[in-house]
Amino acid sequence: MKDVEVFFVGRANAGKSAVLKELFGLKTRVGRRPGVTRAPVRYQLDSFTVIDLPGIGFRRGLNGYRRVLRDVIDGERHKLRPLSLGVQVIDGKSFLEITERHFKPLDVDLFEYLLDSEIDPIVAINKMDKIEEPEASLDKIVSLLGMLPPYKQWADRVVPISAKQHDVAQLRWLISHRLQGMKNKNRGKPLV
Repeated sequence: MKDVEVFFVGRANAGKSAVLKELFGLKTRVGRRPGVTRAPVRYQLDSFTVIDLPGIGFRRGLNGYRRVLRDVIDGERHKLRPLSLGVQVIDGKSFLEITERHFKPLDVDLFEYLLDSEIDPIVAINKMDKIEEPEASLDKIVSLLGMLPPYKQWADRVVPISAKQHDVAQLRWLISHRLQGMKNKNRGKPLV
């Protein structure tokens, strides 16, 4: 499984780098302002590579972000590896505030793009410590992403977390479970 890449995507300032720091103990650059990660950063771990992609919406629109993401996905196909695992980090509080202003969040477009690219993403809903009424908020988020509530029925895809509160154990388990599933699926099969 050393050839598998786990990439983290999401809106600028959703907490992708903070999640990586908490999940894997990586020395990532984090900040209060968006745009700290300006180019894809790769971290080689024992059994897989982690890619921290810059946030969408900061100095580039969705089309520019799709090109960056497509390069990561297509790069994997050209290397004849199994498809990567995508983790989309969403700032739960910000996501809800944006939808209240009647905008379709870029997070929804990004989620749909991942599905269209045949990536079954894990959605890590970050900053749960800042959300009032977590159950209702999570139900609303999954609904806006095109999934039927309640959110708990999507436990294999949607994970509420709070990186700053060190609450990422469920995400760590789900990533591990997905990687193990990829390993089992490809056991004995050529990766071509």
